[in-house]
Amino acid sequence: MNNDDLNKALCKKMGLETSLFFEDFEEMSVADKKKVIAICNKCDVKKQCREAGASQRDGYGVWGGVFYKKGRIVRTYAAPKKRTQS
Repeated sequence: MNNDDLNKALCKKMGLETSLFFEDFEEMSVADKKKVIAICNKCDVKKQCREAGASQRDGYGVWGGVFYKKGRIVRTYAAPKKRTQS
């Protein structure tokens, strides 16, 4: 993820504590999981963030709404699809 993308990230714009996004998935509270997913799902650079998470080979964290551990997906949450009326 380049600096331009990082500066566009909603979590950065909100000034959130980054440690919230780098907790072990199994140890995160349900409230924290919901919070980070809601933020990621509204972010304009979540695709770039997910790509950055996939390239991480150590540690774990939430990148673009996807929980990674050593570059592997542990869990993913997609934003609900918008229904279109016919």
